[in-house]
Amino acid sequence: MDSPKASQLIEVPTSVWNRPFYRSVRAFFSLFCRSYLRLKVDGLENLPAEGGTIVAVNHQSHLDVPLMGLSLPREARFPGKAELFTSSFLLRTFLLNLGGFPIVRGEGDRKAISLSESILQRGDVLVLFPEGTRTRTGEIGAFHRGLGVLSIRTGSPIVPAAIRGSGDSLGVGKAWPRPGKIFVRFAKPLIPPSLDLSPRDLKEASQSLTSAVENEVRSLYRSLLLSQESSD
Repeated sequence: MDSPKASQLIEVPTSVWNRPFYRSVRAFFSLFCRSYLRLKVDGLENLPAEGGTIVAVNHQSHLDVPLMGLSLPREARFPGKAELFTSSFLLRTFLLNLGGFPIVRGEGDRKAISLSESILQRGDVLVLFPEGTRTRTGEIGAFHRGLGVLSIRTGSPIVPAAIRGSGDSLGVGKAWPRPGKIFVRFAKPLIPPSLDLSPRDLKEASQSLTSAVENEVRSLYRSLLLSQESSD
């Protein structure tokens, strides 16, 4: 399927967020995790208790979204690739009611960027996968600079996070998750510089911030690998 253009999504509502539905799905998935997936979360003390917050995490599996939603003590919003919102009415309705919204990858989707800024300015949590896609190997890919730009433009801190094991359970091309251990770890938030920057300084500052977050996520991921090896 060809990727839809941003203009093709103009009629897709993006402001839907049925919080009672979100909580119900989260409760159901919590039961699933306890009985099928062994999820361990640490570093929750590093998450701001309030205010617009970006959580930046690596991406291995379709499980990452519900796992992050379950791991976070605060309710969160998630962008998803546009194809998920155009392939099926039922899937689109489900994702929108969970607070998801479409983003056209590789196009600088202004509508999704504007909504992301609004979410953060309202004081909500926004979970981003800065690699832009799932990895097939488990290796972490390069982060897109838009992460830093969004943080600086909204003044929102970025909490680096790493997830390990979701790709082993439900990797790219797999239809059903296998039981196993999954680990999520959060680091201390990184605070963006002032928005009062020239365009050139903004570009440099956003790249520097993005690189710092990427390095922290890689470090977290390595620590999870070491923790898993020592526990095996």
